[in-house]
Amino acid sequence: MQNNLYRDFYEKSLVPAGLSDKKALLDIQPDKLHSHLLIGLQGHQEDGREFYHWNVTIYKSDSSGIYDAGKPVYASSLYDRFDDAVEAARNIEKEILSDQLHAVRQQEKIS
Repeated sequence: MQNNLYRDFYEKSLVPAGLSDKKALLDIQPDKLHSHLLIGLQGHQEDGREFYHWNVTIYKSDSSGIYDAGKPVYASSLYDRFDDAVEAARNIEKEILSDQLHAVRQQEKIS
């Protein structure tokens, strides 16, 4: 278990980071072993109810999918529907594959 919210965390994609995204995102937390970005969906249960909000999180990772669960490099706002979070994750994956995550998401909080 790498994530203390493992029951409500779903790994979606492990994507190699492009050169520009590596410089912009991985240099924030430099580590030569981390060459990939892991996209995940994280659920947040609403005060003991069965209702969840979801957000997309991105973690720096190695090529095997080992990631630092304590420090995401990106976390989206919350979505009320799981399907909306999945769609957002797909769009983010496209941004990573085209090496544009850093440019498209620079206005959002990237920690």
